[in-house]
Amino acid sequence: MKKMTLVLIATLITVLSTAAVAEVSYSMPALEAGFKWNSMDTNGATSSKQNVGIQLGGSTVFNFAPQFGLRTGLFYSERSFKFDFSGIEQSGKISYAEVPVHFMFKFEDYAGIYLGPSLSMKLGDDCTNCTVTDAKSMILPITFGAQFKFTPNLGLNLFFETVPTDLALGLKNSRGIGMNLLLAFD
Repeated sequence: MKKMTLVLIATLITVLSTAAVAEVSYSMPALEAGFKWNSMDTNGATSSKQNVGIQLGGSTVFNFAPQFGLRTGLFYSERSFKFDFSGIEQSGKISYAEVPVHFMFKFEDYAGIYLGPSLSMKLGDDCTNCTVTDAKSMILPITFGAQFKFTPNLGLNLFFETVPTDLALGLKNSRGIGMNLLLAFD
């Protein structure tokens, strides 16, 4: 985990220092608000159910070439869960502050697809009928998505994410699919 974090930070510094030398523009600055259907696995559950979490924040794309950029920002993101243990339900969420480092291929100035990690720092956790034990303070979810505007000031961000590591003791294989409404400021 530490090795992957160091590689990610080194890549980010390289990209940003290259950008400092080149002329960089930005596009698609926006406030985002939406939700994602989350699911994860745990030991001993008879079923793992989807549960809705929210995501709020702001993003922008730094353009390094006409069709390539770095999508970044700051988000509040919830990874919620719900399990059934033979009729006894447990549900909860772990909330994070996230900084995406997504590499974007742009079809136009207002549309593109992206892929990359996010640096996610734990803010808190909440659980009904259970306890979240040994929650990791930092995780690196991988996200694949598409972002586009359908009017000059409104757009959508559709995405799928997966967390390749455990979130806490017994909470693993977190994945989510989500949609954020964009309020753009171009």
